[in-house]
Amino acid sequence: MNQASADYKKESKKVINKLLIASTFINLALTIIKYVLGKWIGNVALQADALHSSLDVLSSVIVFSAMFFSYIKSEKFPFGLYKLENIASSFVSLLIILTAFEIGYSLFEKREPVHTSVLNQIIVAIVLFFIVILMYLYSKYEKKIGTQYSSSGLVSDAEHIKSDLFSIFIIICSIIFSIFGLNIDKYVAIVIVVMILHSGFELLKNSTLALLDINVDKKTIEAIKQEISQFEHVNEITSIKGRKSGRFMLLEIIVKLDIASFEEAHKLSSQIEQRIYEKFPNVDNVIVHYEPIEKKIVKICIPQTKNEQISEDFSNSNSFLIIDYDLSRKKILNKQQKPNDFLELKEKKGIQIALYLVKEGVDIIVTTKHIENTGPYFVFKTHNKKFYVVENVQIDNLEELLKNISNKIYVKQTGEE
Repeated sequence: MNQASADYKKESKKVINKLLIASTFINLALTIIKYVLGKWIGNVALQADALHSSLDVLSSVIVFSAMFFSYIKSEKFPFGLYKLENIASSFVSLLIILTAFEIGYSLFEKREPVHTSVLNQIIVAIVLFFIVILMYLYSKYEKKIGTQYSSSGLVSDAEHIKSDLFSIFIIICSIIFSIFGLNIDKYVAIVIVVMILHSGFELLKNSTLALLDINVDKKTIEAIKQEISQFEHVNEITSIKGRKSGRFMLLEIIVKLDIASFEEAHKLSSQIEQRIYEKFPNVDNVIVHYEPIEKKIVKICIPQTKNEQISEDFSNSNSFLIIDYDLSRKKILNKQQKPNDFLELKEKKGIQIALYLVKEGVDIIVTTKHIENTGPYFVFKTHNKKFYVVENVQIDNLEELLKNISNKIYVKQTGEE
């Protein structure tokens, strides 16, 4: 994890904890206000809703506790306890569903008529109406922050607050309709129950899928692919697997790199990881596995003497036979005889030849054991080139030699798959 990701985690933790603490005190204040107003006008439904709000205080405490302990990492839990947030979100979603059933059940209860003045009822309705507006704005803000930081716990808390507002809204309707002698609050309640149930089941579904390690959404995967594709030597993105753990993502990516050197490939994969941490700060851990491109057509180089035998003195080879060969079909596609233009060099002749052949895109060098532990040998090794060592320098049958190379190299590649 880089500094940008660490800063994101620190900032998000601070913001989310503040909101959850605020939610706890807001629910506590709602409990008191509902109970006092219910007592004042003798509204049993409002007093019962005050009891429900007291349970919301417990809900907020549970979500806050889950978020607080989710950051802990240990030897037993090296990836942290982020899924505590998903568990808390599941718990809150069940409470939301329970709220819907409570409202639905209340429709069949007989309510005692309110024995208080119309003025008092209007005052209570106005106070509750302002509470609904303020709480709606707060829940909307909390959900926005929860979405911004991918916090399922915060989103579920916001949805829970919204579901409570519906129950208050029903009480306001019942107060107003009772003043005018109407009895249509039950029909309003039915619509609200359906809305709350939909919200609760959506939250339960999302939190359950996260607990079951569902892959990250397609939009995020596409955005990650776009970032990786910007690197020059990425030939193919084989797979992107990820899972949600709380509000963080854990990713495993496999790419094919057009790089011969393992050192360069490792360096590039580290750069890809850093880019992902920077662009997607809610990624807690990412591992990039790199694979070489599995070539079906390779360039084979045979250093030759004047007599067109395999040269035992690589640096002083007369020429280089470069063959484009189809490994799977065992077929020669192209042949070129390249002269050794470095014969006149006094120093580092073999190294210059090796660098030239690397630039030409040679994959396999046919050689004798004499090349081992020489300058050219280490150049080829550094660029991950393969050697096919022969004992007989006489080329009796080129096709047979290439078939032997094909059997060794191609079978090895398919076996590694």
